[in-house]
Amino acid sequence: MTTYIIKYYKNRKMYSQDLSRYVNLTDCKRLIDMGHTVKFLEHGTDKDVTAKCLRELVRKTDLDTSILLNVLQQKDSL
Repeated sequence: MTTYIIKYYKNRKMYSQDLSRYVNLTDCKRLIDMGHTVKFLEHGTDKDVTAKCLRELVRKTDLDTSILLNVLQQKDSL
């Protein structure tokens, strides 16, 4: 299982340094569905905005909330 670091920009664009490309919510959902962990960091400050981004992901996709709980538990152990 890999942890993907996603840079979150103020204009709501997201960039994965691991994938070397911009990603969208569907890409992030796919990573989570595959069992990977995602961590969202605000561009420029590296402030952890994972919870904010995951809330948006749940609202805008059909992400299972049990998967979300698993991701949040993994985040706490990082």
